[in-house]
Amino acid sequence: MVIFCYHKLSSNLIYFKAMKINFTYNREKDISCLLTYGKTSLNSQTKTKVYEKLVEEFGENLTKQNTSIFIDKYLLDKNIKVEEYVLSYEKDWLTIASIFQKRCESVFKVSLPRDVTAYLTVNTRCPYDIGENYFFVSVSTDSMRGTVMHELFHFYTWYKFGEKWEQKIGKQKYNDIKEALTVLLNIEFKDLFKDGIYDGGYQQHQELRERILDIWQDSKDIDKLWSELVL
Repeated sequence: MVIFCYHKLSSNLIYFKAMKINFTYNREKDISCLLTYGKTSLNSQTKTKVYEKLVEEFGENLTKQNTSIFIDKYLLDKNIKVEEYVLSYEKDWLTIASIFQKRCESVFKVSLPRDVTAYLTVNTRCPYDIGENYFFVSVSTDSMRGTVMHELFHFYTWYKFGEKWEQKIGKQKYNDIKEALTVLLNIEFKDLFKDGIYDGGYQQHQELRERILDIWQDSKDIDKLWSELVL
C-alpha cells in the first residue's frame, strides 16, 4: 500500500510506503513458541507461568501433541477466541501504525524492507525472528501496543546497525544494547502507549538504559548514541 501526502515544507509530492503488520494465529507457531521459549530465553532464565502450567499438567515429557491439547484447554478456560483477538489487535494497531513507523524512520533513518507477521501466542514470552520476518504477541498481555513497538524496535535496530555491528561487538553485547535501546520508547513514543503502560526492559539492562537516556537527551542522534554505546 502506498499513501500519498504533501510535505509541510514544500509543494513536492512525496511517497510514504506504509509497512503492514499481519496479525495471525498459527497453531504450529504457538506450540513452538511455548515449547522453545516458555522454559528459558537469552534474556530470562525463568519459566513463564503458562509453561509452568503446561508442565504441571503433562510433566517434563512434553510433545507437540500434548502441548496442542493444553493450548486448546487454556484458550477455552480463559474464553479466548483467537480470531477475535487477531481482529482486535489489528484494529488497535492501525490507530498508531503510521505514527509509529514515521517516528521510527525518523529516529533510525532506515525503513523496514517488507511487511512483518505478528503471530499470536498463549505464551507470555514473545520472541522474534528477523530472518523469517515475524515476532510473537501474547493473547494474555495488557499491552499489545507495547509488545509490537518493542519487537519492531529490534527490527529497526537490526537494519540500522545489526548486520554490520553484531560480528564486531559480539552477539551478547549487541543483544544487551538492542534490548536496552527500547527505553527510547518511553521518551519518543510515550503517547502511543495506553495509560499506565511503559517499556520496562530487563533488570540486567537497567543501568545501560539509564546511560542511553542520558546520551539521548544531549543530541537525540541515533548514530552518536550507538557510537558511544559500542566503545
